[in-house]
Amino acid sequence: MLIQVNRDNQVDEREAPTELVEGIVERRLGRILDKVSAVEVHVAHTKQSRTNQPEMRCSVEVRPLNLQPVAASAEGVGTEAVVRSACDKVLHAYDKVIGKQTARTGS
Repeated sequence: MLIQVNRDNQVDEREAPTELVEGIVERRLGRILDKVSAVEVHVAHTKQSRTNQPEMRCSVEVRPLNLQPVAASAEGVGTEAVVRSACDKVLHAYDKVIGKQTARTGS
């Protein structure tokens, strides 16, 4: 299972360290990681906030085995917060897709 972390050209490694983002993804999505082939995370700046911390956007896409990709995004201040929020949202979306798939197949 692959976790790919992407940053836009305005976000440097110090703001969104790959190890930090991967760690959050592994903790938040741990229960589904064996059911997906890849997780792609993209971190970007949205705008400069009034505080010293810029507002960020994180998009997370998971690719479940034998299903279409599921994606979600979150915006906020701080890398950790937006990555956690996006992971929680994509987990919720994944659960909905799997629930619908289970209801269709009856298993």
